[in-house]
Amino acid sequence: MNPLLIASLIGFPLLFTALLIMQRLTPRPIPGWATHPMKQLPSLITLGLVAAVCGCNPAPRITVKNDSPHTLSNLVVSGSGFSERLPTLEPNGQHRWTIKPSGESGLGLRFDAAQRTVDSGKQGYFEPQGGYRVEAVIHPDLNVSVTAKTSWF
Repeated sequence: MNPLLIASLIGFPLLFTALLIMQRLTPRPIPGWATHPMKQLPSLITLGLVAAVCGCNPAPRITVKNDSPHTLSNLVVSGSGFSERLPTLEPNGQHRWTIKPSGESGLGLRFDAAQRTVDSGKQGYFEPQGGYRVEAVIHPDLNVSVTAKTSWF
């Protein structure tokens, strides 16, 4: 099961319970008295926790590595809702960037090398969020392998 899903199922009820407890423990101002800024602290803590939880869900990071002895030209990487043409990739070179797919996706590569065109077809699986790290490796025989892992960082 996806670690993010597990964290959501456990974290949101805990966050909601903590919010209720903080609301009960927050002193209420006496009518006519000025509200002290420290009384806003529980709300700021809650806002910080929500921002932290939402921030731990980065977009997929794609890495394309050329482990072949050939220069790759006309390299196009595509998936659900995105297609990007990469610069020529020399042997032992790599290119890394972040994408925003429109939904669940696989990764496809199409390129020219060794006087032929290679189309890998869609491989792997990743989602728009979840901290996926996707790596596509072009091997010496020009076969392509795609691996996708989730990562919090």
